[in-house]
Amino acid sequence: MGGTVLARLAAAAFLLLAIVVAIIELGRQGEEARASRPAASAASDPLGSELLRCQALGEAAVRDLACLDVWAENRRRFLSAGEATNSATAEDE
Repeated sequence: MGGTVLARLAAAAFLLLAIVVAIIELGRQGEEARASRPAASAASDPLGSELLRCQALGEAAVRDLACLDVWAENRRRFLSAGEATNSATAEDE
């Protein structure tokens, strides 16, 4: 009976160790993904850089006319992309 209990304890310890290692590895992968994310550059996407500026303003962005214009343009782009997809799907049917 002592051998069985010891084997179960060893298996439980191994399982616990495997779970801890997996959690640590997942945490590292998340850090690498955040670090490798490309930053928005003003030359390639002026709308994106302006959205980031408005995000940095926080609540003051609600009173910033430039931010209101950028948000309207972003909504227009987002919603028009959805309409193009929906119309293409409707034509296929």
